[in-house]
Amino acid sequence: MLKPAINNMINNINFFAKNSAQKDQASEESRILPNSLKTRVNQAAQKTTSAFIDYPIRGLKGDVNSNFYEFLTMGIVPYLAGSAAFMFVFNAANKHLNLFEKEKASVFGKKMALGVVLYGLFKTISKNLVTKPIKNATGVDTEMPYENVVYSLPTEAGANANIDIQHQQRKVYDSKEFFRKDLLTKEYFDNVAVKLGLGENLNDSVSEVTPIIQNIVATTNTAKSLSSYCWAGVGVGLAVQDSWKDFFNTISGRNKFIPDKEKGFLKNRFAKWKNSAKNLCKISASFVKSLINAFVQMWKGKANSSGITKQAGKIFISTSALLTGLLTWNTVLRAKKMAGNSNKMTIDKAKESMVI
Repeated sequence: MLKPAINNMINNINFFAKNSAQKDQASEESRILPNSLKTRVNQAAQKTTSAFIDYPIRGLKGDVNSNFYEFLTMGIVPYLAGSAAFMFVFNAANKHLNLFEKEKASVFGKKMALGVVLYGLFKTISKNLVTKPIKNATGVDTEMPYENVVYSLPTEAGANANIDIQHQQRKVYDSKEFFRKDLLTKEYFDNVAVKLGLGENLNDSVSEVTPIIQNIVATTNTAKSLSSYCWAGVGVGLAVQDSWKDFFNTISGRNKFIPDKEKGFLKNRFAKWKNSAKNLCKISASFVKSLINAFVQMWKGKANSSGITKQAGKIFISTSALLTGLLTWNTVLRAKKMAGNSNKMTIDKAKESMVI
């Protein structure tokens, strides 16, 4: 009976000794990241790469460190794979059609592919129409990113225990009830208190502001979800407009680089980069122009249409803009109202009171 207990004690001593040494050697902590375009791109790239490569392998192996965060992140896989398959299958079927039908189907297929892209693009970008005004009005940045550092569980005991460091790309307010309050400074809560009208130099701004922040997070999440799906629909509507014909022609008619055998490798490489840059600028300018014209066409409606059909685009865009504005206003108003209620005096000083 004593021998297993002694062996277990020795293994625990070895494990904790190595664990402490590893933490001292690579003591990383979770940290707030700047809410910038660069951060969002880096986080999206890391999550997407891990969702396709790392997390499925770890889950299928039954890794003890595979967790719910990785499971949720893998939701990106069917979304992207399904979108790509949708675009590919429809456009790949064109080769079985005759010449006239192939041309018409090709244009429609390109618009469908563009619709998938604009759906995701408008759904993502439109969230800023809700979160940015709310941040300016309340001081609460519901999209605040941070890098979560996780020390993995050991797969072996004793001296063979290896503790790996994992990085998760998350947001401070992923959880409304248990947001990462430990990563936020007191100055942050003080600023939110001032923005909400609670005043300065509060004794405990963290406790005062926390329930209001939780309310802001809940209403903001609902607002940006409803708003983003409306704008995603607008993106699909824009993709079917006729203005994109010039954009597709620009892509198909781009300048193709032909290397000059009389020139050296470096000159050809430089010429290729220059040609690619020109094509990129030309295609980008054509995309912006076609997008603006698509807005105009969707707003005005087709010339040969009438009634609700002609006004459908205008109604769709106006409804999306109005809904976004109302939902954002509702979030800010509820936060200000909560702050006003908590700031009221609960004891009337004009009345007598007993001091205990």
